[in-house]
Amino acid sequence: MSTDTTGVTAASAASTTASSTGSNALISDTEFLQILIAQLQNQDPLNPTDANQFVTELAQMTQVQSLQSMQTSLSSLSTSLGIGSMSQWASAVGDYMQVNDTSISQGDEVVLSPSGGYDQITLNLQNKSDGSTSQVTFNQGDSLVYSDTDGNYTVQGATATLNGQAVTCTTQVYRAITGVQSGSSGVMLVAGDGTTYATSAIIGLTK
Repeated sequence: MSTDTTGVTAASAASTTASSTGSNALISDTEFLQILIAQLQNQDPLNPTDANQFVTELAQMTQVQSLQSMQTSLSSLSTSLGIGSMSQWASAVGDYMQVNDTSISQGDEVVLSPSGGYDQITLNLQNKSDGSTSQVTFNQGDSLVYSDTDGNYTVQGATATLNGQAVTCTTQVYRAITGVQSGSSGVMLVAGDGTTYATSAIIGLTK
């Protein structure tokens, strides 16, 4: 009576185990040896496995171990870099981040930038809670930084006039940084209303 080994070798079993259970579940040395011993015990006596095949399998196992070690090292490096970035960005808490967004909440600022001279500028806001709109007026000589936000609003742009003629006026939103956290996109900065921004989306920082 012969034993059917179905062509399974220790190296192929190791590869199959790693593939089926994920890249972080490569088999150990002990498990590999157990598979190798089982292969020896169940080989066909009339057609024994070539000794050269065992040497090849051992070489393959060494490659698997090297890859596992490299994976562990890269994982540790990635974790270290993440921690370092978190530490660096933590010092930005309390500063303002310029973002390409129209949402503002308590503590945020909106900077108005008219393209030329003006008599008056009107900032248009919409309350996120009830949808109501409001306007904030700035006269010539007033500070062009709006920072009196007491709720959650959407900036709907600004209009400026000079002698009754329209003047282009842009707005830039600066959100207060209230926290730093780690996300799927890396380090994330947290605004007052809980909105998070990837560091790659930050246009600039200011005190």
